[in-house]
Amino acid sequence: MIDYFERKIRLRDFEVWDVKIGGQHYALAILDEFRSATLDDFENPDLIYEEDDQRANYVSATYFSDKPVKDEHREILGEFARMLTDHLALAHCEVIIKIYQENPEKAIELMMITKYGFKESDIPLDKLLHFNQE
Repeated sequence: MIDYFERKIRLRDFEVWDVKIGGQHYALAILDEFRSATLDDFENPDLIYEEDDQRANYVSATYFSDKPVKDEHREILGEFARMLTDHLALAHCEVIIKIYQENPEKAIELMMITKYGFKESDIPLDKLLHFNQE
């Protein structure tokens, strides 16, 4: 069971959520990749169906945690990510969920710098006062 969750960033094609389960913190980054998924995007590409059957758009849902991910948290984290992205699956998007042991703040900062050329602290305060932070 999730003890706490809060959306921290909501851009047009990128969201970051803080999630806590049993005292352990996870950061979830949901990113619209604006491309089809490739077999390299899947953790177990041998188990994936034919490439021709893949969906038109790839959305990554990536969790980061400083601590090793507890086995009992994996299913809960997967359900939470699917709950946030179910509407995308209906819109013919391939949503791939991954979990990494990595510093969440550094990982999110690197994702933002790579994708947008800025980090969260560069977002002007007046942009944070609105539903969408674009």
